[in-house]
Amino acid sequence: MKKFTFFILLFFIFAVFTIGCTSFEGSESGVFSEDSFYNSKVTYESENYEYASFPGEAGSSALGYTKTSSIEVLSPEQKILKTADIKIEVVNVSVSAEKVKEISKRYGGLIQSLSVFAGKNNRYSGKVTLRIPEEFFDDALAEINSIGTVLSSSVSAEDITEEFVDLVAQRDSLTNQLAQYNRLLLKGQNVTEILIIQKEIERVQLELDRIVGRMKYLDNRIKLSTISISLSEPAQVMSPGGYSLPGVISDGIAGFVDTVVWLFVAVLTLLPIILLGGAGYWIYRRRKKQA
Repeated sequence: MKKFTFFILLFFIFAVFTIGCTSFEGSESGVFSEDSFYNSKVTYESENYEYASFPGEAGSSALGYTKTSSIEVLSPEQKILKTADIKIEVVNVSVSAEKVKEISKRYGGLIQSLSVFAGKNNRYSGKVTLRIPEEFFDDALAEINSIGTVLSSSVSAEDITEEFVDLVAQRDSLTNQLAQYNRLLLKGQNVTEILIIQKEIERVQLELDRIVGRMKYLDNRIKLSTISISLSEPAQVMSPGGYSLPGVISDGIAGFVDTVVWLFVAVLTLLPIILLGGAGYWIYRRRKKQA
C-alpha cells in the first residue's frame, strides 16, 4: 500500500513538471498573429514615448525601410514669420528695380520674382518680391523705403511657435511608431503578417514625410523673410499752352480724315435706300412717258 501511494505521488509530481515545461515553451515560441499585431499597435499608440533625436539619425531598418532625412530644427524659442508689402512711387521704375536688386544682394537675399510693365504715356510700373535673411529684415526694409516716396506700407510678424511645436510632437510620435513597426516586422512569421506591417509602415512614412516637409517650409519662411515691393512712376502733369502751327495742321488733318470717314460710312449706310429710291423714280418716269 505504501509502495502504491509512493508511485502515485511520483507520477503526480512528474505530470506537474511536464505541464509546466510545456507552458513555458509555448510562451517562448514567439507566434505572431494579426490580432497580436493590432493589439501591439493599439498599446503602442496609446502610450507616450520620449524621443530626443530626429528621424534618420539612427540609420535604416534591417529590411531596408529608411527613415526621413533630418533637417535643422530651430531651438524652442519663438518662431516669427515676418512679411512686408510696400508701395513706392519712384522717378524711374527700371532704375529703382536695379537698386532693389543691389539691396537684396548686399544683405545676402534673393530675388523671388521681378517684373516691369509699360503703361499709358510711357508710365512704367513694376513688382519685385525679395527673400531677405530674417536678421537683416529691418535694415533692408529701411533702405528699400528710401528709394522713393512710400505710398503704403504693411509689415506683419506672425507667431507660428505653437504650430511648430505641434509639428515637432507629431514628428516624434510618428518616428517612434515607425521604429516600433520595424521591430514588429522582424517578428513576422509569414507573408500575410509581413504585408500587413509593411502597409502600416508605408502609411506612417507618408505622414512623417508630410510633417517634415511642412517643417522645412516653415523653417525656410522663418529664415528668409518676404518683402513685396510695388513700384510706380508719378502721373505726368500736362500744362496748358498756346496753339502752334504744327499742332493746328495736325488737328486739321485729323479732322478732315474723320469727316471723310464719317461721310463714307454714311453713304454705305444709305446706299440701299438710294438705290431703291432711284429704281422707283426710274419706273415712275417710264410709265409716265408711256401714258
